Amino acid sequence: MALLYNLFEYGILVYAIALLCCYIALGIFAIAEALTYFRKSRLTDYTLLASSPYAPSVSILAPAYNEGANIVENVRSLLNIYYNQLELIIINDGSKDDSMQKLIAAYQLEQATVSYNEQLPSKQVNAIYKSTNSTHNNLVVYNEQLPTKRVRAVYKSTNPVYGKLVVIDKENGGKADALNAGINLASHQYLVCIDVDCILEQDALLKLLKPFMEESDKKVIAAGGVVRIANSCVFENGKLVEVNLPKQLLPRFQALEYIRAFLLGRMAWSRLNGLLLISGAFGAFDRKIAIEAGGYNPKTVGEDMELVVRMRRYMADRQIPYKVAFVPDPLCWTEAPASYKILGRQRNRWMRGTIETLRIHQKLFLNPRYGILGLLSYPYWFFFELLAPVIEFGGMVFFIALAIMGLINWPYFLALTAFILIFGWLFSVFAILMEVATFNQYKKRGEVGKLIFTALLEPFLFHPFVVWSSIRGIMDLVRKDTSWGEMTRQGFQGAAANAEVQPRTTYNGWTILTDYISLSACLLLFWLGLRGLDFLQTGLIHSFPESPAVVFSVAILNDLSFFLVFSLLLAPIYCLSALISTRLARITTIAIMALTTLISFGLMHYFQTALVPLGADIQSYSWQDLQQTVGASGEVNIKNGIALIGIGFAFFATFYWFSPVLRHTARWIYLAVMLIIICWLGAGLVFSNKPWINQEYAQNLSQNKLAYFVTTNYDYLFPAATESSETASNPDNEIKYVQEKQYPFLRVNGTPDVLSPFFKSTTTPPHVVIIMVEGLGRAFTQENAYLGSFTPFLDSLSHHSLYWENFLSNGGRTFAVLPSLLGSLPFGKGGFNEMQPMPEHLSLFSILKANGYNTSFYYGGNADFDNMSGFLKAQKVDNLYDIKSFPKNYPKLPSENGFTWGYGDKELYQYNVTNNRFLNQAGKPTLQVLLTVASHSPFQVNNQAHYLQLFKKRLQSLGLSETQKQERQAYAPQFASIMYADDALRSFIKNSSSLPGFENTIF
Repeated sequence: MALLYNLFEYGILVYAIALLCCYIALGIFAIAEALTYFRKSRLTDYTLLASSPYAPSVSILAPAYNEGANIVENVRSLLNIYYNQLELIIINDGSKDDSMQKLIAAYQLEQATVSYNEQLPSKQVNAIYKSTNSTHNNLVVYNEQLPTKRVRAVYKSTNPVYGKLVVIDKENGGKADALNAGINLASHQYLVCIDVDCILEQDALLKLLKPFMEESDKKVIAAGGVVRIANSCVFENGKLVEVNLPKQLLPRFQALEYIRAFLLGRMAWSRLNGLLLISGAFGAFDRKIAIEAGGYNPKTVGEDMELVVRMRRYMADRQIPYKVAFVPDPLCWTEAPASYKILGRQRNRWMRGTIETLRIHQKLFLNPRYGILGLLSYPYWFFFELLAPVIEFGGMVFFIALAIMGLINWPYFLALTAFILIFGWLFSVFAILMEVATFNQYKKRGEVGKLIFTALLEPFLFHPFVVWSSIRGIMDLVRKDTSWGEMTRQGFQGAAANAEVQPRTTYNGWTILTDYISLSACLLLFWLGLRGLDFLQTGLIHSFPESPAVVFSVAILNDLSFFLVFSLLLAPIYCLSALISTRLARITTIAIMALTTLISFGLMHYFQTALVPLGADIQSYSWQDLQQTVGASGEVNIKNGIALIGIGFAFFATFYWFSPVLRHTARWIYLAVMLIIICWLGAGLVFSNKPWINQEYAQNLSQNKLAYFVTTNYDYLFPAATESSETASNPDNEIKYVQEKQYPFLRVNGTPDVLSPFFKSTTTPPHVVIIMVEGLGRAFTQENAYLGSFTPFLDSLSHHSLYWENFLSNGGRTFAVLPSLLGSLPFGKGGFNEMQPMPEHLSLFSILKANGYNTSFYYGGNADFDNMSGFLKAQKVDNLYDIKSFPKNYPKLPSENGFTWGYGDKELYQYNVTNNRFLNQAGKPTLQVLLTVASHSPFQVNNQAHYLQLFKKRLQSLGLSETQKQERQAYAPQFASIMYADDALRSFIKNSSSLPGFENTIF
């Protein structure tokens, strides 16, 4: 499996690199060919060529099958071509709709007399129709040089205006068979094969024939031109009068694809004289060479590509210098499939045609006899056109299998995928810009931007479907399904009739600026209102800080600073969206603003609950941890839901009422911009150092919560490089190494022993019980606590125990307590417990266990929270007791919205004491670590009414002022949970004192 994975990984890499190199080379050759073409064509006068009697004669062949929607309009377009020596042959290939009836009625056709010249065997022709006038008789000559299905009749027109028109009505035999019938009837030097559903530019024929007349050293055997997508364009009387980018996304994808394929791909291959394909929609051929090569092959659905390859082989076998030319001008407009069903049939057929052509001419593969054709063109089509969808589809299947087995190198995969997507997008943008720099067909406001945006969506919404359609084509070929597939059309006439000619609006930077500033001003207005509401609500719930006006002013400054940064970052998104659609830009921008406001509101609410802003510490929680924390907090309730709905309504109401006023009133725009800049600069000068805010609560209150969240998470995800610093040498405490060269980090421990004097020396190892109390803090514990002490029992312990008034922690939250307190382990990026794999380390658990201790951990909640269980398993703790281990008769903490943290402190201690009563005291010494959970949001404990009363009594005994009492009363549930934790400790020590071994236990 490892070998398969390596083959897959490096095989995809090599294939991708080869393909990208080919694309880069094609882009370079396309630029060179475009420059050459424009240099040669800039002085050409096509009008002289059109009217010249020496211009080459041309037969236009247009097969039609069920083209009733477009056929009258398209034939009129072909008749409008200004060219002297021209005949137009329409081949109705057994249409089942009313195509033939429409042609007869529109062009006054009547059946002509046919003279058969059997040079080559062919099927019978039903009829031939031809236009008649004073200079034409009713006789036509049908040379049966190429075999075809039966021709029913040939028609000509009784109207002299349509004297160039001939219509063949034959049995259905496919496009190739219809074209062969047209070749049999054609009498001119060159053949121009066109799909009847196409509309030609007025000078298309002149430009297409130009390569046949200008080449001297090589014979031009075929020439192709650029085909563009006609969907949403406006046509009148068979003429293109207005070019529009397709409004529907699917035709727009194809418009981008055609630009890329014709302007880059075929231009480059023309430069190399390596073209294998001339689009069946519009191409010119030397009639004599086409007939001698055998005409179109009706046994393949890729007849256009197969004929080009066969003609090239014909010339190469006879060692005749030749060229297949390409004209980059937009010459032909065709209707693209507007549904995935029709598009799938088309791409299915294209893949089958490619495979059939390459299989028929497999002799060319890497054959030096055929030069560029065999050594470059054929291999490219084989590896990067035929095999590409197979490799993509097979690679995706293999990727899914590897992903299921966990064998994917994700960083490599994501980097490679991102590179390919970005390269593909840039390649498409390059093609778009090349189109703008050359022919610039899409001149309307926003159309280029829409194409660029379409290029972003193409890899996700279009390309996978094309790949799947190609795979289905391969499967159909294996099943020997040779059907063409029904291709329904919407019709140009309907498009023209229904097209809405939009008035061109003035589109400039000022329009974009006023629109965006009006939206930004609405956002600023709402944010300032939200900040005022948050400041007032936080002050009422908790307390207002000293100098509230100053703190509020600084808060406004912070909000304004973040707003300016946010609005500047959002501006490019609005501008790019406006290139596509102003409506899209407004919807996108308001949606982003609404989401940002929603997040900001949530962060404000979090601060009101926790009194600390939420930052990068969120990175240390798993999704399950967040669900448990939010659920147990009780903040998901009807009240907050109504508040959220109210905020949303107020947000959209602000934009609905104020945005139109600001957008259409220029003076408001100027005033808003000036006030923002003046206030920002002025406030920055006055409050730059914030000298009046020295209280932590006030600083946190004035913070912009979203700015703090974004900056801390950014610093977490993209930490700034820090300069290394050397520790100053200390001559009084010289470092002594064990073996400095071999072990540069191993040194003799010179730390003085300051704890031993406080303990009795004994030969019996003591039991150790470590109690970690959730939420315990210096603010409400011990003397001089600035909120007052609410832990009387814990305070009393400080008089007959070791006690540290202050301490230094390397973690700010409970998820860091185990590695910090038990091992002084580094926090790392997201918490030591989250390191994967967890580094080898030592802690009290592992050290005491190695010295014969039995180790246990007790927790009232789920030990999987914050991956505590992972840390404990790494220590090989003997006994782990959590919510899953408690006896069923133990009561849990009160639930909030169906969530509870687990068991309270009293139940935790009771469980520990019960276990210790049955512990074999003659056995090992024990290390027992207990972690509580009750004094945590939502601060609901069992028998809460009792502890609320204890809190009130304690509050009266602290000698606080009435104002201070009211401030503490606002946090009654929090203080009651602290009183509960202190009372539970009292009971625990009392109950433990009756256990054997108590006197030899360190708590």
